[in-house]
Amino acid sequence: MELIFDHTFGKQENHDLIVCNPLAFVDNGEEIEALDTGWLALDKPVMGKEVFYQSRSTRINLQNFKPKYEHHRWQGEDIDLKVIDANEMVHLLGLPHIYKQYMKRKKFKMDYTPFTHYHKRDQFMIFFIGKPNNIIGFTKQKRYMYQEDHMHIDEVDIQDVASLESVIHANTVPISDVTLDLELIWAQEHMIDNYYMGSGYEKSSEYKANYRGFQWWTGSEWSTNKRQYRRLCKRDSKLTEFSSLGNLSLIPNKN
Repeated sequence: MELIFDHTFGKQENHDLIVCNPLAFVDNGEEIEALDTGWLALDKPVMGKEVFYQSRSTRINLQNFKPKYEHHRWQGEDIDLKVIDANEMVHLLGLPHIYKQYMKRKKFKMDYTPFTHYHKRDQFMIFFIGKPNNIIGFTKQKRYMYQEDHMHIDEVDIQDVASLESVIHANTVPISDVTLDLELIWAQEHMIDNYYMGSGYEKSSEYKANYRGFQWWTGSEWSTNKRQYRRLCKRDSKLTEFSSLGNLSLIPNKN
C-alpha cells in the first residue's frame, strides 16, 4: 500500500488546524486488509489510477443483519431488483435521467455524477415495479473481491465477492429506506460479509445506525456504539468555527 497525503488546508497563526486527505494505492492482495482498516475505493481516479480514501467509514455486518421490512413495496406494488454491470446499459436504461430527477427533488447540487468514471469493480442495482424497464431507482455499488487479480468485469463470480459498497442511491420516489433493506437482503443471501455505506458524517448520516449489524470506523477499530456515532454526527453538523475544529480529537488523552 502506497500512501498519499493531500494537504488541502491549514491554520497556524491563530488556530492549530491541519486538514489532510489521506489516500492510498492498494496493491493486489491488500484489498481485504484495507477494508478492515477503514479504507474504501474512491469513485474518481487520482493520477489516472484508482485510490482508496480514509474516513469514518460505515458498514453493516451481514451476519448480524435482520431485515426491517416484511414486504418491499411502493404504493402497494412489489419492488424488484436487477444487477447490471457498469457499461452502456446504464445510459440505455435512463439512469442518468433518474439521477437528475432525484437531485432536483432533493434540491441537491450536481457537483458529482456516478456516470463519469467506471471501474472494473462497479455495478448498478436497479429497482423496478412490474417490468424491468419501469425503473424507480438505482444504487451504484462497488465490489470488493477476495482475490483482486480474479476480478474482470465480464467474469465476476459472486462467490468471489467479499464485500459490497453503496456509492450513491437515486430514485424518482422516496424509497431509499426500503431499497437499502433490499440491498442488504440481496448481499446477505449471496454470502457477502459486509455491506459498506460510505462515510458517516453529519446528521444526514445518522440513519445508517438504524440497521442491525451497524459498525463504524473510529480510526483504530470498528465500533458498534451507535449512541456515540449519532452523537458525533450531530456534533459534525453543529461545528462551524475553526477554533472548535482545532480542539477536537478522538484519541484518548493518557496524561
